[in-house]
Amino acid sequence: MTHDQTEAMAMSDRILLLKNGRIEQEGTPAELYATPKSLYSAEFMGSNNKLTARVVAVDGHRVRIAGADWELSGQAIDHVTVGAGAQAVIRLERVSVADGPGDNRVRARLVTAMYLGDRWEYLFDRGDLRFRAFGHMPREAGEYWVEFPANDCWVFAAA
Repeated sequence: MTHDQTEAMAMSDRILLLKNGRIEQEGTPAELYATPKSLYSAEFMGSNNKLTARVVAVDGHRVRIAGADWELSGQAIDHVTVGAGAQAVIRLERVSVADGPGDNRVRARLVTAMYLGDRWEYLFDRGDLRFRAFGHMPREAGEYWVEFPANDCWVFAAA
């Protein structure tokens, strides 16, 4: 038994994730990382951005969420309804700086870039939206288009 997620993923064939003494999710490390079944599971694994939003459209598992001045598409993991609050989670490595406007992109201000040795970590700001991303090159402070792949943006009902 370990409380270190990196250690658990490296040495395990299967992981049993507990929350308050109950099984939250069970599976291989890859399953827990790539297909979380709850907000708790999604937040527990990996480095994440958590976006607070409201649901503006639902089409099966595809949903559209919005903040004060931004909108993104994502994949509903929980049952969500139009007008309801939502929490979206997306892994830092899935968010990327893009060449220009496009599908599921927002324009945001780069606040800072930190060199981590094998990659850069960027901190972006857009009004009520603050998020991080990984990249492979230094970037100057300024405005950038940033992409959130819809299949990797998991949407959960707000608690």
